[in-house]
Amino acid sequence: MAEENAADDRAAEEWVRKHFGVVLEPQGSLTAFDGRLVVDLDTRLVTVDGREVQLTRADVRLLRGLIELGEGVHEPYSIMWTVYNAPCHPHELKFPMTVLRVKLGEPSWIVRTEEGYGLRPPELP
Repeated sequence: MAEENAADDRAAEEWVRKHFGVVLEPQGSLTAFDGRLVVDLDTRLVTVDGREVQLTRADVRLLRGLIELGEGVHEPYSIMWTVYNAPCHPHELKFPMTVLRVKLGEPSWIVRTEEGYGLRPPELP
């Protein structure tokens, strides 16, 4: 699956380069919680407490938005504008957040309250 994603990314980059003459720049990585959560934006490889996690482009986009919003709980509308740059109904976040929680391997990485969602690292054993 990782090979398919990499092939899709290369094909997309080639299409952009061919049609627009644009070379996509590497985006680097984001680190949160003293290195416990690392997101390589170029390869979409996420490391959670040293364990590699494969995420889809949509998963990485959502996780990136949560990291950029910073610590604390954020209203669904703020998350929607940050991640998707569009107004959407807050209920539209439920499924993507659930999927991301499962893929991160520890549900407590993503906190859900009445006010919204946020990132919080689980306690270390």
